[in-house]
Amino acid sequence: MPINTENKMPVEFEFQVKKGFHFLSAFADRFNTTVYKDRVYLPDMLGEGYIQQVLLDGLSIFIHNYRLRQEFVIKSQASFANNGIRMKFDRSKSIKYSEQYLDPFFNQSKGFEVEIGTCNINTELRMPANQEVNFMIIGTPRENLLKILKLAGEDFPIIDMVRAHPSFVIHELITPEMDNVLTELIRINPSAWMPDLLYEAKARELIYYLFETLLKRSIDRPLKVTKVDAEKIYGVRLALLEDLAKCPQLSDLARISGLGLTKLKKLFNQIFGTSIYNYFQNARMTEAANLLNVMSVSEVGYKLGFTNLSHFTRLFAKHHQVKPKYFKNKLSVQVMHKERSCIDPQ
Repeated sequence: MPINTENKMPVEFEFQVKKGFHFLSAFADRFNTTVYKDRVYLPDMLGEGYIQQVLLDGLSIFIHNYRLRQEFVIKSQASFANNGIRMKFDRSKSIKYSEQYLDPFFNQSKGFEVEIGTCNINTELRMPANQEVNFMIIGTPRENLLKILKLAGEDFPIIDMVRAHPSFVIHELITPEMDNVLTELIRINPSAWMPDLLYEAKARELIYYLFETLLKRSIDRPLKVTKVDAEKIYGVRLALLEDLAKCPQLSDLARISGLGLTKLKKLFNQIFGTSIYNYFQNARMTEAANLLNVMSVSEVGYKLGFTNLSHFTRLFAKHHQVKPKYFKNKLSVQVMHKERSCIDPQ
């Protein structure tokens, strides 16, 4: 397949893991580049950066670290085997204000996401042009993950899913602890002494923090998630995020997904760890924080569909622990300090 060079259609890389499959080699063949010391570098037309593969005993780590010049889509076809577990830690979906300022007040990870699931579900990762991409995937067989967790005798719905469900997918937000470990892992020098030992230690630490969070979830008799179910639930999420000024009706979402209302609500809660309503409101408040960079409090409230600004203020304060006016003032102070630091006193 020829590589797109006109920036009109996204560049795609599609693969399926089979016996003998090597991701870096397949990527290099697709884009006419080479693998060097467990890294494959993006061609200039696509972007700048690399994908790194680290193969350990029972664990495979893939580090994606690049900036794109074109829209890029990675499609993973479902594997026929269901014993593989994939954990994707995505730091690319950062909140805009947390990228701009280093003050701890703004340094939150509410836009970062973890996805854990079986490898027998199709996945599609769509990344826009001019975006910094920074995510990591850890792959491991079920039995190895259970061996690492050492919770065989414990009664947790999440562990039951890992142990016995033919297919499942779960989303969780990256905690500050996970984010710190990710940063340390990405900064490991592969030429240093015993790098594999460092990679394994950090990968296990990530798994610890992920399951420390997941084990707190309350799931009553989890449902099996088929490939079709997963696609339908992701379609519902897209519908939720399409227009943050208008809260979709549950009946409309059920019609869009083709799922019964009860199954829709339970599957959504199981996958994303919160209700459809809460997910929508969290997305609105994250976008509100972004918009306060360039708009007034009232403009943001009206843009996001709030006719009652007092209601908007209460929701924002509940989500961010501060009122939007104080939040915006804090942004303005940070901008001023940043601009002053760029001035040469000479």
